[in-house]
Amino acid sequence: MGLMMKNFLISTVLIFVLGNLCHFGLPWWGIVPIAAVVAWFFPTSGTLSFLAGLLGGALLWGINAFWLDQANSSMFSAKIGQVFQGLSSANLLYATSFLGGLLGAFGALTGKLARDLQSIPQQRDYYVRRRKSGKYR
Repeated sequence: MGLMMKNFLISTVLIFVLGNLCHFGLPWWGIVPIAAVVAWFFPTSGTLSFLAGLLGGALLWGINAFWLDQANSSMFSAKIGQVFQGLSSANLLYATSFLGGLLGAFGALTGKLARDLQSIPQQRDYYVRRRKSGKYR
């Protein structure tokens, strides 16, 4: 298994676990900085960072929403679904999971891009070197 795939799996699990550990003390958007920090320390490509955040955030919010929904026999989600023009409890849980996934995905992508900004690429002065070599004229 390649390093990128290993970091993807570690990132997904860490986003889920750290988000689960911290969701009592943090606000609803607390998954964003968690995913950003995890993506900073476990670098992957932009696509894999986005997918790791999407999967970790969707699992976190989906499972927690399911547990809370089962704790009150789906009465609360049924009433909220009525507010949204008859949305079923399952569709409401899917929407909650999707929104949590988007928060985690954009948080992880932000962490990956911030890490990329910190490292300076080696080929930055390509045109300057080309001009000095005389091939540009």
